[in-house]
Amino acid sequence: MDVVAVNPKEQTYSLYPVADITVKDNYSVDSIAGAYGFTKQDQLVLVQPKKREDGQEGIQYDVVALDLRNGRIKTIAANAVPDVSPSFYARGWMNNSGYLYLNSYSDGRLWSVDLLTGEVRPIEGSFKHEWPLYLVTPSPDGNLFWHEQTDSFRLYDRNGKELKVIPPTLGYHSYPAFEWSPDSRFAALSFTLSDSHDNVLGGDEAYIIAPEAIAFYDEKGDLTWDVQAKPKEGLTHVDWNGWLAKGNEGVLSWYRLDRAEKGAVPRKIDRTYALANVLTGQITNLTPAKKLEDLKSPMAVVSRTGPLLFVDRDEGLFWSPAEETGNEDRNYVLLSKPEGPQLIWAARDYSSEQTTISRYNPVNHATSVTVFNEPLGEGLQLVDDTLIVDNKMNYRWIH
Repeated sequence: MDVVAVNPKEQTYSLYPVADITVKDNYSVDSIAGAYGFTKQDQLVLVQPKKREDGQEGIQYDVVALDLRNGRIKTIAANAVPDVSPSFYARGWMNNSGYLYLNSYSDGRLWSVDLLTGEVRPIEGSFKHEWPLYLVTPSPDGNLFWHEQTDSFRLYDRNGKELKVIPPTLGYHSYPAFEWSPDSRFAALSFTLSDSHDNVLGGDEAYIIAPEAIAFYDEKGDLTWDVQAKPKEGLTHVDWNGWLAKGNEGVLSWYRLDRAEKGAVPRKIDRTYALANVLTGQITNLTPAKKLEDLKSPMAVVSRTGPLLFVDRDEGLFWSPAEETGNEDRNYVLLSKPEGPQLIWAARDYSSEQTTISRYNPVNHATSVTVFNEPLGEGLQLVDDTLIVDNKMNYRWIH
């Protein structure tokens, strides 16, 4: 297990060995051994596997901090969590208060690690998962998490205190069940009103659904608002298309499903969009703009799976690059920060294996485009507004 620290501007890298052991159960180790984020001192937090100190078979895990400037490794918590083989670990996370959370998958044990003092505390309760799904959904700041259980959804704070219990949905729900707002103040739960497969668009272990209703909850787990489809108007489903970067607003769309092509996934047609305040329930209809330049103050909509959208909340306009091109083989991903001074996004064309990076400056309405005629990897990220990197560590300069 090594860490590669890349300095893209100087086009150099450093390789730091972290662990070198042979294990029988790779699955258990692979699920926890890795990086989780940075401390306030800019040190990389890792879980480091090692052989048991008593010589018996099995693995022990240290939580360590790696200084990427000099490669020094500092142990934060030795033997922080046990080897859970033949099970494994679910996704861990860090919060902005300096704690790391590690969660075993099958039995649902949860530990918090104080990254400042090294104190490890088991959190009371069972936070199990169901293969192959992850049923714990942490908030972006890591201080809250929803857990989907057999008979309910439960909200917990960073100490594992139960804040709210809400009943399961009437039909199917989206996966993960909750879509947090970027500021961790609200969460959206999209679901169907029955278990009819007419609302299922695909998926095996977790259905991809066309929701009929959406409920919104605050950081206490209280219901703030809910909205449903408009079947009387022929709009049988409703989507939550994502959040604005700050506050309590996001974008809804109502639509109906076109099942004209037999055997194909139904298409969403006759879409209407609106800006929604999930605290007050106020809805402002949005009109499609012909081009991005029509938006005087464009704001990106942060979405887990929805189409890339930009809105002008004052003018009541929205624009989507996907609707402008109409190319269903393209996938659009926002790369810049939603509230940043420039808007930068990627368009991946799977049919031509081409990736296009667009940069838009709202001040002068200038657009620059960088085209890569090569199949870049997944997980594109922006580095200092001048580089992109994929999950294969391919770095590319952009205009």
